[in-house]
Amino acid sequence: MKIKSILKQLAVVTFVVFAFACSSSDDGAAASSITVSGDSSTVFVGESVSFTVTNNLGTNVTTSSELTVGGVVISNPYAFSAAGSFEVTATNGGLTSTTTITVQPIPVPTAITLSTATDSFWYDDGQTLLLVVTDLGNEVTINSTLTADTGVVTNPVAFANPGTYNVVATYTLEDGSVLTSNTLELKAVESTHTTKVMVEDYTGSWCQYCPRLAYALEQAVATDDNIIPVALHREYAGDPGYSLHFTPVISMLNTYGITGFPSGRVNRTMNWNESTSQPVGLLSARQKMGLAINSSISGNTITAEVRVHYDLKTTSENRIVVYLLENGLVYPQVNFYNGDPSSPYYQQGNPIQDFVHNHTARATFTDVYGDAIPYEDSDTDSTFTGNYTLTVPASVQNTANLELVAFVVGPDNTVLNVQKADLGENKDFD
Repeated sequence: MKIKSILKQLAVVTFVVFAFACSSSDDGAAASSITVSGDSSTVFVGESVSFTVTNNLGTNVTTSSELTVGGVVISNPYAFSAAGSFEVTATNGGLTSTTTITVQPIPVPTAITLSTATDSFWYDDGQTLLLVVTDLGNEVTINSTLTADTGVVTNPVAFANPGTYNVVATYTLEDGSVLTSNTLELKAVESTHTTKVMVEDYTGSWCQYCPRLAYALEQAVATDDNIIPVALHREYAGDPGYSLHFTPVISMLNTYGITGFPSGRVNRTMNWNESTSQPVGLLSARQKMGLAINSSISGNTITAEVRVHYDLKTTSENRIVVYLLENGLVYPQVNFYNGDPSSPYYQQGNPIQDFVHNHTARATFTDVYGDAIPYEDSDTDSTFTGNYTLTVPASVQNTANLELVAFVVGPDNTVLNVQKADLGENKDFD
């Protein structure tokens, strides 16, 4: 009986061992090969390569593998210190795999290029950032020496005096040889033009409050003649002052969102608070250009030459507008202030019968929103010249009272600078 019991126990043990052996063979087969690869097969001297080792079962065994080159164990990643073709061997248990890495010499630049985003700037508060790039596409500005006519300069570059300066960059290679860049011409610019400000008065002879703004504008102009006034009349058929009507004003009311009269606009796009300080405060803002006007009249034809000189190039499109204005127009003006003792129009009548309308827009030589100034004519120290002709409008009463106002606007319609001249006057840059 004991023998039978022992035999039964041996049979059970044998079955368990056999079953476990079969299970290991089916589910945990041993790897028969490995494959090693680098994240790049071609690198430069000093550039690291990361290696990956995978067995034929798809398992990543990199960390348990040893890497060697010429029998010497290497780290992973590894940077080769010399050029050549190297065989890297991975060993994992009794399995091995090799891959070849080609190591190229570090390329040496043969030329450098010097460039800048802008080659002109105000000398007294401007500067420009220079960039040095090798022919291999590597930026080496910080490792280059920048030299101007005045000597070595720092980056960004600025100059203490106006003028044109030649700048070059030099870059020293590891072998001591020096690469020299192209010569870059930089212009440190001095401002030569006075900034002027235009105030447009949207008005009408029927408007009872309009005398108030007209008076405020007169006061502003009297304070500083660099404030240039323009009166834009919206008149209605049947009104005594209908001949004051400026046809383009209908479009301008919509464009500039003007819904009430009177309305003042400083440099076309800023609401005027009717103070003198607001336009005066803008006179100190330096502009990149100035204008000159020369005009004449022959018979019924007005000829005008308007020049725009740029001290400093513009980075956006500019347009030019040229108005024809008339002074000394006497028409009745409705007057809310006839009973207001604080008003200069107190007891002047309502309407004021002999109200003098000045700076009244009659026509434009250009599109009312401006004609484009070619970009090449708005470069540093460039001059745009516009030649215009206009038949004297039938509404004009006295050609001796005509004046021209020319101004430059930017993309947002804001006036950048403006000039005024009487008809027949040669008004130079100032």
